Amino acid sequence: MASQKIERLLLAVLVVAGLTTMSSGTTSSPLQYDYYNATCPGVEEVVRTELVALFGNDSTLPAGLLRLHFHDCFAAGCDATIMLKSHNGTAQRDADPNSTVRGYEAIEAIKAKVEAACPLVVSCADIMAMAARDAVNYTMGPAYQVETGRRDGNVSRKEDALRFLPPADGNVSVLLDYFAVQNLTYKDMVVLSAAHTLGVAHCPSFSDRLYNYSGAGDVDPRLDAAYAANLTAACPAGNVATVQPLDPVSPYTFDLGYYQTVYNREALLASDAALLDDSLSFAYVQLMTNGSSLSIFFDDFAASMINMGRIGVRTGTDGEIRATCSIYVD
Repeated sequence: MASQKIERLLLAVLVVAGLTTMSSGTTSSPLQYDYYNATCPGVEEVVRTELVALFGNDSTLPAGLLRLHFHDCFAAGCDATIMLKSHNGTAQRDADPNSTVRGYEAIEAIKAKVEAACPLVVSCADIMAMAARDAVNYTMGPAYQVETGRRDGNVSRKEDALRFLPPADGNVSVLLDYFAVQNLTYKDMVVLSAAHTLGVAHCPSFSDRLYNYSGAGDVDPRLDAAYAANLTAACPAGNVATVQPLDPVSPYTFDLGYYQTVYNREALLASDAALLDDSLSFAYVQLMTNGSSLSIFFDDFAASMINMGRIGVRTGTDGEIRATCSIYVD
Protein backbone atom coordinates (compact mmCIF):
# COMPACT_ATOMS: atom_id res chain seq x y z
CA MET A 1 0.00 0.00 0.00
CA ALA A 2 2.79 2.43 0.94
CA SER A 3 4.67 1.70 -2.27
CA GLN A 4 1.53 2.41 -4.33
CA LYS A 5 1.13 5.78 -2.64
CA ILE A 6 4.76 6.64 -3.36
CA GLU A 7 4.34 5.60 -7.00
CA ARG A 8 1.26 7.80 -7.36
CA LEU A 9 3.07 10.76 -5.82
CA LEU A 10 6.07 10.27 -8.10
CA LEU A 11 3.75 10.11 -11.10
CA ALA A 12 2.14 13.37 -10.08
CA VAL A 13 5.52 15.01 -9.55
CA LEU A 14 6.60 13.88 -13.02
CA VAL A 15 3.40 15.31 -14.45
CA VAL A 16 4.06 18.62 -12.73
CA ALA A 17 7.59 18.63 -14.13
CA GLY A 18 6.26 17.90 -17.61
CA LEU A 19 3.65 20.60 -17.37
CA THR A 20 6.27 23.04 -16.15
CA THR A 21 8.33 22.28 -19.22
CA MET A 22 5.31 22.89 -21.40
CA SER A 23 4.91 26.34 -19.85
CA SER A 24 8.53 27.34 -20.38
CA GLY A 25 7.96 28.16 -24.03
CA THR A 26 5.99 31.34 -23.30
CA THR A 27 7.19 34.17 -25.54
CA SER A 28 8.88 37.23 -24.11
CA SER A 29 6.65 40.12 -23.17
CA PRO A 30 6.73 43.78 -24.27
CA LEU A 31 5.62 44.57 -20.71
CA GLN A 32 8.08 45.17 -17.89
CA TYR A 33 8.25 45.22 -14.13
CA ASP A 34 8.23 48.61 -12.36
CA TYR A 35 7.14 50.36 -15.55
CA TYR A 36 5.78 53.34 -13.60
CA ASN A 37 8.76 53.87 -11.31
CA ALA A 38 9.62 57.19 -12.94
CA THR A 39 6.22 58.37 -14.16
CA CYS A 40 4.00 57.38 -11.24
CA PRO A 41 6.09 56.14 -8.32
CA GLY A 42 4.10 54.38 -5.63
CA VAL A 43 1.12 53.61 -7.88
CA GLU A 44 0.95 49.99 -6.77
CA GLU A 45 0.66 51.08 -3.15
CA VAL A 46 -2.12 53.50 -4.10
CA VAL A 47 -3.98 50.61 -5.75
CA ARG A 48 -3.37 48.27 -2.82
CA THR A 49 -4.48 50.78 -0.20
CA GLU A 50 -7.75 51.51 -1.98
CA LEU A 51 -8.39 47.81 -2.52
CA VAL A 52 -7.87 46.93 1.14
CA ALA A 53 -10.55 49.47 2.06
CA LEU A 54 -12.92 48.07 -0.57
CA PHE A 55 -12.27 44.47 0.44
CA GLY A 56 -12.99 45.33 4.06
CA ASN A 57 -16.52 46.30 3.02
CA ASP A 58 -17.13 43.41 0.62
CA SER A 59 -15.60 39.98 1.16
CA THR A 60 -16.88 38.81 -2.25
CA LEU A 61 -15.05 41.50 -4.22
CA PRO A 62 -11.67 39.71 -4.54
CA ALA A 63 -13.30 36.91 -6.53
CA GLY A 64 -15.07 39.48 -8.69
CA LEU A 65 -11.87 41.34 -9.58
CA LEU A 66 -10.00 38.14 -10.38
CA ARG A 67 -12.78 37.06 -12.71
CA LEU A 68 -13.04 40.54 -14.27
CA HIS A 69 -9.37 40.44 -15.27
CA PHE A 70 -9.73 36.92 -16.71
CA HIS A 71 -12.79 37.84 -18.77
CA ASP A 72 -11.12 40.98 -20.07
CA CYS A 73 -7.94 39.21 -21.14
CA PHE A 74 -9.62 36.28 -22.87
CA ALA A 75 -12.13 38.31 -24.89
CA ALA A 76 -9.87 40.75 -26.72
CA GLY A 77 -6.62 40.93 -24.78
CA CYS A 78 -5.75 42.54 -21.46
CA ASP A 79 -6.74 46.05 -22.53
CA ALA A 80 -9.65 46.96 -20.22
CA THR A 81 -12.17 46.85 -23.05
CA ILE A 82 -14.52 44.88 -20.80
CA MET A 83 -14.90 48.15 -18.87
CA LEU A 84 -16.35 50.02 -21.86
CA LYS A 85 -20.10 50.60 -22.10
CA SER A 86 -22.49 50.58 -25.04
CA HIS A 87 -25.84 52.35 -25.37
CA ASN A 88 -26.85 49.65 -27.85
CA GLY A 89 -25.88 46.62 -25.76
CA THR A 90 -23.05 45.60 -28.08
CA ALA A 91 -20.05 45.78 -25.73
CA GLN A 92 -18.24 42.87 -24.09
CA ARG A 93 -19.93 43.48 -20.78
CA ASP A 94 -23.31 43.00 -22.48
CA ALA A 95 -22.52 39.41 -23.52
CA ASP A 96 -24.22 36.58 -21.61
CA PRO A 97 -20.93 35.15 -20.23
CA ASN A 98 -20.34 38.55 -18.59
CA SER A 99 -23.83 38.98 -17.18
CA THR A 100 -22.68 38.15 -13.64
CA VAL A 101 -19.21 39.69 -13.87
CA ARG A 102 -18.69 42.39 -11.27
CA GLY A 103 -16.05 44.74 -9.93
CA TYR A 104 -16.42 47.54 -12.48
CA GLU A 105 -17.15 50.15 -9.81
CA ALA A 106 -14.14 49.07 -7.76
CA ILE A 107 -11.80 49.51 -10.73
CA GLU A 108 -13.31 52.94 -11.35
CA ALA A 109 -12.80 53.93 -7.72
CA ILE A 110 -9.16 52.84 -7.86
CA LYS A 111 -8.67 54.65 -11.17
CA ALA A 112 -9.95 57.89 -9.60
CA LYS A 113 -7.35 57.60 -6.83
CA VAL A 114 -4.60 56.93 -9.33
CA GLU A 115 -5.69 59.80 -11.57
CA ALA A 116 -5.52 62.17 -8.60
CA ALA A 117 -1.89 61.18 -8.12
CA CYS A 118 -0.77 60.76 -11.74
CA PRO A 119 -3.21 62.08 -14.37
CA LEU A 120 -3.33 60.15 -17.66
CA VAL A 121 -0.31 58.00 -16.89
CA VAL A 122 -1.55 54.60 -15.63
CA SER A 123 -3.85 52.50 -17.80
CA CYS A 124 -7.06 50.89 -16.66
CA ALA A 125 -5.66 47.61 -17.98
CA ASP A 126 -2.67 47.80 -15.64
CA ILE A 127 -4.91 48.70 -12.71
CA MET A 128 -7.01 45.61 -13.44
CA ALA A 129 -3.91 43.39 -13.46
CA MET A 130 -2.70 44.88 -10.17
CA ALA A 131 -6.17 44.51 -8.64
CA ALA A 132 -6.38 40.83 -9.60
CA ARG A 133 -2.94 40.21 -8.07
CA ASP A 134 -3.88 42.04 -4.88
CA ALA A 135 -7.20 40.18 -4.68
CA VAL A 136 -5.30 36.89 -4.70
CA ASN A 137 -2.82 38.06 -2.08
CA TYR A 138 -5.50 39.61 0.15
CA THR A 139 -7.25 36.24 0.36
CA MET A 140 -4.04 34.54 1.56
CA GLY A 141 -2.78 33.66 -1.89
CA PRO A 142 0.66 34.31 -3.35
CA ALA A 143 2.25 37.74 -3.65
CA TYR A 144 3.87 38.24 -7.02
CA GLN A 145 5.07 41.09 -9.20
CA VAL A 146 2.86 42.28 -12.04
CA GLU A 147 4.27 43.31 -15.39
CA THR A 148 2.97 46.72 -16.47
CA GLY A 149 3.03 48.99 -19.48
CA ARG A 150 -0.35 48.03 -20.97
CA ARG A 151 -2.48 50.59 -22.74
CA ASP A 152 -6.26 50.61 -22.99
CA GLY A 153 -8.29 49.55 -26.01
CA ASN A 154 -11.19 51.64 -27.26
CA VAL A 155 -13.29 49.05 -29.10
CA SER A 156 -15.45 46.58 -27.19
CA ARG A 157 -17.43 43.89 -29.03
CA LYS A 158 -19.93 41.50 -27.54
CA GLU A 159 -18.96 38.83 -30.06
CA ASP A 160 -15.40 38.70 -28.68
CA ALA A 161 -16.69 37.61 -25.29
CA LEU A 162 -19.07 35.09 -26.89
CA ARG A 163 -16.32 33.65 -29.08
CA PHE A 164 -13.30 33.49 -26.78
CA LEU A 165 -14.48 32.94 -23.19
CA PRO A 166 -14.27 29.24 -22.24
CA PRO A 167 -17.66 27.57 -21.63
CA ALA A 168 -18.62 26.43 -18.14
CA ASP A 169 -19.50 22.98 -19.48
CA GLY A 170 -16.38 22.38 -21.59
CA ASN A 171 -14.30 19.22 -21.27
CA VAL A 172 -10.49 19.29 -21.11
CA SER A 173 -10.12 19.10 -24.88
CA VAL A 174 -12.47 22.04 -25.38
CA LEU A 175 -10.78 24.08 -22.66
CA LEU A 176 -7.35 23.41 -24.16
CA ASP A 177 -8.55 24.78 -27.49
CA TYR A 178 -9.71 28.02 -25.86
CA PHE A 179 -6.45 28.41 -23.94
CA ALA A 180 -4.30 27.57 -26.97
CA VAL A 181 -5.91 30.43 -28.91
CA GLN A 182 -4.47 32.71 -26.22
CA ASN A 183 -1.01 31.08 -26.39
CA LEU A 184 -1.56 29.54 -22.98
CA THR A 185 -0.46 26.01 -22.17
CA TYR A 186 -2.04 22.89 -20.75
CA LYS A 187 -0.53 23.75 -17.40
CA ASP A 188 -1.90 27.28 -17.52
CA MET A 189 -5.36 25.82 -18.06
CA VAL A 190 -5.15 23.43 -15.10
CA VAL A 191 -3.64 26.05 -12.81
CA LEU A 192 -5.83 29.02 -13.74
CA SER A 193 -8.93 26.88 -13.27
CA ALA A 194 -8.11 27.09 -9.56
CA ALA A 195 -9.13 30.75 -9.57
CA HIS A 196 -12.44 29.07 -8.71
CA THR A 197 -11.12 28.61 -5.19
CA LEU A 198 -12.83 32.01 -4.77
CA GLY A 199 -16.31 33.06 -5.78
CA VAL A 200 -19.73 31.63 -6.48
CA ALA A 201 -21.77 30.28 -9.38
CA HIS A 202 -25.42 30.97 -10.08
CA CYS A 203 -27.72 27.96 -10.32
CA PRO A 204 -28.25 28.15 -14.12
CA SER A 205 -24.52 27.63 -14.69
CA PHE A 206 -24.71 24.10 -13.29
CA SER A 207 -28.44 23.20 -13.22
CA ASP A 208 -28.12 20.90 -16.25
CA ARG A 209 -25.85 18.71 -14.13
CA LEU A 210 -28.69 18.34 -11.61
CA TYR A 211 -31.77 17.96 -13.77
CA ASN A 212 -30.97 17.09 -17.36
CA TYR A 213 -27.42 15.88 -17.71
CA SER A 214 -27.93 13.42 -20.57
CA GLY A 215 -31.25 14.82 -21.74
CA ALA A 216 -33.22 12.30 -19.69
CA GLY A 217 -33.77 14.34 -16.54
CA ASP A 218 -30.84 12.72 -14.74
CA VAL A 219 -27.97 13.90 -12.52
CA ASP A 220 -24.37 14.07 -13.71
CA PRO A 221 -22.86 10.82 -12.36
CA ARG A 222 -19.56 12.64 -11.73
CA LEU A 223 -21.23 14.56 -8.89
CA ASP A 224 -21.00 13.09 -5.42
CA ALA A 225 -24.54 11.88 -4.66
CA ALA A 226 -24.89 13.59 -1.29
CA TYR A 227 -23.50 16.83 -2.66
CA ALA A 228 -25.86 16.65 -5.66
CA ALA A 229 -28.80 16.24 -3.28
CA ASN A 230 -27.73 19.34 -1.37
CA LEU A 231 -27.44 21.31 -4.59
CA THR A 232 -30.86 20.18 -5.76
CA ALA A 233 -32.36 21.40 -2.49
CA ALA A 234 -30.60 24.75 -2.81
CA CYS A 235 -31.29 25.19 -6.53
CA PRO A 236 -34.80 24.05 -7.48
CA ALA A 237 -35.39 23.80 -11.22
CA GLY A 238 -35.79 27.28 -12.68
CA ASN A 239 -34.01 29.07 -9.84
CA VAL A 240 -31.84 31.81 -11.35
CA ALA A 241 -30.95 33.95 -8.33
CA THR A 242 -29.38 31.55 -5.83
CA VAL A 243 -25.62 31.13 -5.76
CA GLN A 244 -23.37 28.40 -4.42
CA PRO A 245 -19.66 28.63 -3.56
CA LEU A 246 -17.34 27.24 -6.19
CA ASP A 247 -15.11 26.03 -3.37
CA PRO A 248 -17.27 25.01 -0.40
CA VAL A 249 -14.14 23.99 1.53
CA SER A 250 -12.82 27.55 1.92
CA PRO A 251 -14.79 29.98 -0.28
CA TYR A 252 -13.01 33.16 0.86
CA THR A 253 -9.44 31.85 1.05
CA PHE A 254 -7.08 31.37 -1.85
CA ASP A 255 -5.77 27.88 -1.17
CA LEU A 256 -5.96 24.26 -2.28
CA GLY A 257 -9.65 23.94 -1.44
CA TYR A 258 -10.58 24.07 -5.12
CA TYR A 259 -8.56 20.97 -5.93
CA GLN A 260 -9.95 19.16 -2.89
CA THR A 261 -13.44 20.02 -4.08
CA VAL A 262 -12.74 18.73 -7.60
CA TYR A 263 -11.12 15.56 -6.26
CA ASN A 264 -14.12 14.90 -3.98
CA ARG A 265 -16.47 15.20 -6.97
CA GLU A 266 -18.02 18.35 -5.55
CA ALA A 267 -17.15 20.73 -8.39
CA LEU A 268 -20.10 22.88 -9.42
CA LEU A 269 -19.10 23.51 -13.01
CA ALA A 270 -18.72 20.73 -15.54
CA SER A 271 -15.49 22.36 -16.76
CA ASP A 272 -14.00 21.91 -13.29
CA ALA A 273 -15.26 18.35 -12.90
CA ALA A 274 -13.69 17.56 -16.28
CA LEU A 275 -10.20 17.84 -14.77
CA LEU A 276 -10.74 14.35 -13.34
CA ASP A 277 -11.45 12.91 -16.77
CA ASP A 278 -7.97 13.50 -18.15
CA SER A 279 -4.93 11.64 -16.81
CA LEU A 280 -2.58 14.64 -16.70
CA SER A 281 -4.99 17.07 -15.10
CA PHE A 282 -6.17 14.34 -12.72
CA ALA A 283 -2.60 13.78 -11.52
CA TYR A 284 -2.13 17.50 -10.88
CA VAL A 285 -5.44 17.70 -9.01
CA GLN A 286 -4.46 14.68 -6.93
CA LEU A 287 -1.10 16.18 -6.04
CA MET A 288 -2.76 19.45 -5.02
CA THR A 289 -4.97 17.69 -2.48
CA ASN A 290 -1.84 17.38 -0.36
CA GLY A 291 -1.40 20.44 1.84
CA SER A 292 2.37 20.30 1.40
CA SER A 293 1.86 21.22 -2.27
CA LEU A 294 0.63 24.72 -1.46
CA SER A 295 3.92 26.42 -2.31
CA ILE A 296 4.05 24.57 -5.65
CA PHE A 297 0.54 25.77 -6.46
CA PHE A 298 1.33 29.34 -5.45
CA ASP A 299 4.39 29.44 -7.72
CA ASP A 300 2.45 27.86 -10.57
CA PHE A 301 -0.49 30.22 -10.21
CA ALA A 302 1.69 33.32 -10.13
CA ALA A 303 3.50 32.19 -13.29
CA SER A 304 0.24 31.42 -15.11
CA MET A 305 -1.28 34.77 -14.12
CA ILE A 306 1.74 36.54 -15.58
CA ASN A 307 1.30 34.50 -18.77
CA MET A 308 -2.39 35.39 -18.93
CA GLY A 309 -1.63 39.06 -18.32
CA ARG A 310 0.35 39.13 -21.58
CA ILE A 311 -2.60 38.17 -23.80
CA GLY A 312 -3.11 40.67 -26.62
CA VAL A 313 -1.57 43.58 -24.76
CA ARG A 314 -1.36 47.03 -26.29
CA THR A 315 1.88 48.90 -25.66
CA GLY A 316 3.81 51.87 -26.99
CA THR A 317 1.52 54.02 -29.14
CA ASP A 318 -1.14 51.32 -29.55
CA GLY A 319 -4.25 52.14 -27.55
CA GLU A 320 -4.77 54.95 -25.07
CA ILE A 321 -4.66 55.95 -21.44
CA ARG A 322 -8.17 56.82 -20.32
CA ALA A 323 -9.02 59.10 -17.41
CA THR A 324 -12.19 57.05 -16.86
CA CYS A 325 -12.39 53.32 -17.47
CA SER A 326 -16.12 52.83 -18.00
CA ILE A 327 -16.93 55.31 -20.75
CA TYR A 328 -19.57 54.78 -23.42
CA VAL A 329 -18.21 53.99 -26.88
CA ASP A 330 -21.41 54.46 -28.88
